[in-house]
Amino acid sequence: MKKPGSVPFQAVLLFLGIVLLVRLALTHPSPFLLFQPDLLAAALFLYAPFLYYRRGKAPPWLRAGNAGRNVLAALALAAGGTLAYFLYAWLPLPPSLAPYSGPRPPLWEMLFRQGLLVALPEEVFFRGYLYDAFEEKGWEPVLSSSALFAAGHLLIYSSWYRALTLFPGLLLGGGRKIAGNIYVPILLHLLFNLLPYLAGGPR
Repeated sequence: MKKPGSVPFQAVLLFLGIVLLVRLALTHPSPFLLFQPDLLAAALFLYAPFLYYRRGKAPPWLRAGNAGRNVLAALALAAGGTLAYFLYAWLPLPPSLAPYSGPRPPLWEMLFRQGLLVALPEEVFFRGYLYDAFEEKGWEPVLSSSALFAAGHLLIYSSWYRALTLFPGLLLGGGRKIAGNIYVPILLHLLFNLLPYLAGGPR
């Protein structure tokens, strides 16, 4: 990797703009469907990056790559992330740091929402577009994209627990680095977001 150059300001400003719009949607509810925070975030994170790629070749993170490496990366990172989650959830934590344990919707709703409205658009933006933007400037892309991933969670809805998204972000970035695509991070992101549900809610 080359020596770090300037910060990719265009990408960072796009990130801040999306976060600000989603934050406004949270604090100023709208009757329009598109301006619901979840849908707005999904639409912006999913489609905004393609404005950057529209004049060139398809982004490299859309290529499937080596299937064997993808499977091994997904299994290893899924195992590590799942183990870390259960060890963390086992700790006697204050409510502000404890994993979510509120009402749980039906599994099909969780899969739809977490898959199509969270994991897919966020990985396109963070492990696709932002990862590329930092890498092209010579920055370490896993740490840089993960730091903004955690910052976005905090700026949209602040809590100590959401600050910890830095750590799964590093695993997701590792998945992108190893596999060379966003398919492994998408699957991992979905799994990690489903862990509180699969764990059976509160202890």
